[in-house]
Amino acid sequence: MIVPLELRAISVDDPSALRAVHLVECAATVHARPGWVPLDEAARAAVWQADNGWSHQLVGAFEGDDLVGFASSSTADDTPDTAWVDVCVLPTHQRRGTGTRLARAAEEAVPARVERYVASAYLPTATAIDALVERFAGPLGYARATTETVVELDLATAELAPVVVPAGTTVSTHLGGVPAHLRAQVGVIKGLVDAEAPHGELGWEPTPVSVEDYERELALWRAQGRTPVESIAVTDDGVVAAWTCVVVGADPARPAHVEGTLVLTAHRGAGLGRAVKVASLLAVQAHGEAVRVRTSSDDANVWMRAINDDLGFAPVESEVLVQKVRRGPSRA
Repeated sequence: MIVPLELRAISVDDPSALRAVHLVECAATVHARPGWVPLDEAARAAVWQADNGWSHQLVGAFEGDDLVGFASSSTADDTPDTAWVDVCVLPTHQRRGTGTRLARAAEEAVPARVERYVASAYLPTATAIDALVERFAGPLGYARATTETVVELDLATAELAPVVVPAGTTVSTHLGGVPAHLRAQVGVIKGLVDAEAPHGELGWEPTPVSVEDYERELALWRAQGRTPVESIAVTDDGVVAAWTCVVVGADPARPAHVEGTLVLTAHRGAGLGRAVKVASLLAVQAHGEAVRVRTSSDDANVWMRAINDDLGFAPVESEVLVQKVRRGPSRA
């Protein structure tokens, strides 16, 4: 008997529903990215339920009581005009139009103020990315905005040595958050990472992270059993000139990931980006809970790609970001 497919909203407050969502997400992700180690169920649920300035709408594709796919649309308080759309379908149910239906349902669920949709995908090769855009994203109306190369560092074989920093600047590393009196400055830098790095057609604007949002982010990581390793360069007059963060999970099989790296414009050219990055990687090595670190950079970001190459990062995946303008009646 053929069971008709039904789309229904999923509540992020329903533990059993999120358990089913996690199973679908794991199956779809591992199918697309062989060898990938997803977050565990509790850590993933914490993302959906966190009070961190993001709102999430989930819709599921059901065959009877069985969840075979889901899509999410997520919007942040500081970028209310943009909704991030994600779609996951069980490998056994792909190529049937389920993903297309879910993507459209997720788009319809966004707040009225949303003006564009953005989505990202990771696949092993650029060729696979091209096929996904042509087969799935393109027919939905999405255009390629930028591509990034994901690189990975094997900490067991990495040869890292502290970098000499200019006189008048100190590099320090902090686990679980930078000192309280520096968090406002770090929040400003975090808000510049996407805006100042090359990002294709995405057009990100600076979005400073408030101290309260920074601390909510730290709380989420703690709830997930993850540890942020942040390194900063501070001048003698108290200016945070450079920042980076590597987030380490509880499962050594899962790569740690670089949240971002940025040097303020006035302090570039002195090697501070490399200095803070090496400091954080040395601390991750000492922490001992990760054996690999991953990061990605826009393919046009030759500065950061050169640093990563020199430190021994090697390409492992490709990432694409696509976007489309929301069409419809004017919105208040």
